[in-house]
Amino acid sequence: MAALAGCAVAPPPVAPAAETVGDALRILVFRGGTAARLGHNHVLRAGDLRVDWPAAGPVLRLRLDALDIDPPAVRQRLGPAFASAVDDAARAGTRANLLKALDAATHPEVIVRTLQQVGEGARRAVEAEITLHGTARRQWFAVQIEGGRARGEVVLRQSDFGIQPFTVLGGLLAVQDALIVQFDLLQP
Repeated sequence: MAALAGCAVAPPPVAPAAETVGDALRILVFRGGTAARLGHNHVLRAGDLRVDWPAAGPVLRLRLDALDIDPPAVRQRLGPAFASAVDDAARAGTRANLLKALDAATHPEVIVRTLQQVGEGARRAVEAEITLHGTARRQWFAVQIEGGRARGEVVLRQSDFGIQPFTVLGGLLAVQDALIVQFDLLQP
């Protein structure tokens, strides 16, 4: 996501990057189209997630070309909706289609910048600016805070970022517009 425009005042010092837990950030993408049963759902894992933890809240950055596509162990943990095996050729095809659809050569990075947090204790509402595909959007989501661990998820629509969800054969096979982003972070 694109960074917010800077002001003339020097920014506060940034804490060291956060550690991550297991699948620190993963994206669940669901099959669609009239022949959806012939396809499979996808899980994308952020391979190079970088997290800074300034006072306002975390800033996450990830490169699209570093996404891990349909890792077998993660698919297995997600249960029956992701149980089908995905071979190397299918993963390579998904990667190529994904990077093309997201215009990753022009917009290689996704940035999520915390804007504000509402609430106290373990449950918080967080507003963040998500920049993807050269488009920045504000999004609210719920976060569970336990010690220095922050977990949550958000539903995003690709079309909100100017992305046409993948489709072939006139919509016979497609990817649904809505996807789920899940995260699990440790504050340093």
